[in-house]
Amino acid sequence: MIKEQFSRNLGIMSESEIQKLHDTKIVIAGCGCIGGFSAELLARMGVGKLVLADPDVFDVSNINRQCAASFNTVGQLKVDALSDHLLAINPELEITRFTKGVNEENMDEFLQDADYVIDAIDYFCFPDAIALHRAARKKGLYIITAVALGFGASVLTFAPDGMDIEEYIGLPKNLTIDQIKGITFPASQYASYLPSYVTEEMIEEFLTKKTIPTISVGQALGPGSLVSHLVLHLLDRKKPVIVPEKFQIQFE
Repeated sequence: MIKEQFSRNLGIMSESEIQKLHDTKIVIAGCGCIGGFSAELLARMGVGKLVLADPDVFDVSNINRQCAASFNTVGQLKVDALSDHLLAINPELEITRFTKGVNEENMDEFLQDADYVIDAIDYFCFPDAIALHRAARKKGLYIITAVALGFGASVLTFAPDGMDIEEYIGLPKNLTIDQIKGITFPASQYASYLPSYVTEEMIEEFLTKKTIPTISVGQALGPGSLVSHLVLHLLDRKKPVIVPEKFQIQFE
């Protein structure tokens, strides 16, 4: 029997599809912009199990765009504040918390029994993202990520039997995680085209300062598109666009 809070999903999803989501376990590395709103959307759609990982705490600058970020949660661990937010939506949601984030050492535990992986790791923690992609690929898991681009967003899905992240960005595959430290994902690889108000030179300046301008609408479009791709794939309705192709929606 479908619970009342998910009854409006009927007609778009069947009872069996709603049950399938209830039995699904999604792991989310990163609980800031993309990860936080993806978690909320998944919880509202009825996904029954979420694994959340993030070592960071909310600060005031997060309030303009991150789920569960408010003046009431400043200073709280993102994983804990987000978990409280999600449990207020669905008290029966099963949440596993990794409050120290993910790394090579805990990756197997983090991915245990996962059905799908969301890479929402901070842009400047790229070595951890590489470790996540490598571990997910070994386990035969799809891994999906998104990035906000001002008034738009892009979504990239990596198939376990398709192009891996190293090949996609032109990174040698024999590098250790320590050797990757200091490297970031090439911004140009996130999008097929940049909005008119952003140039390559501006991006380089942002990356040097380690402060990337971003607003709420892009951070809503990214998770909305990501979760749509993920859920349609889980329900065997539609396979997502697979890297090296990407999905992009952009408003000027």
